[in-house]
Amino acid sequence: MKGGATTIYVCMNTDCKSRGAQSVIDALQAHLEKSGKTEFKVEPYICFSACNSGPNVVVTDQRCWLSGVQPSDAKNIVRYLQGGPPVERLQGKNDPDLEEMIFSLIDAGLISD
Repeated sequence: MKGGATTIYVCMNTDCKSRGAQSVIDALQAHLEKSGKTEFKVEPYICFSACNSGPNVVVTDQRCWLSGVQPSDAKNIVRYLQGGPPVERLQGKNDPDLEEMIFSLIDAGLISD
């Protein structure tokens, strides 16, 4: 994101919410605060249409889609955002066409702050 914070979207629709998406948001915010990383912000998002694999997290700038995210994953996600290794076990769980569609919407500015 030009001149601003990188947005980390967490799906908050019914399925993801019932699987603990709010706890994922809380954990990500806590780990970002602890690490002093102010260039990232965590935001709820209505739905990424991958309900069976949620909670889903999308990092817009990095074109990174993570699925089945739990609060305990927050530390590794923040480490990845700081240049560490990707959290591979949370990636590649969705239809590649769906992921490409969501990233196309992001690129077109239709999913933004």
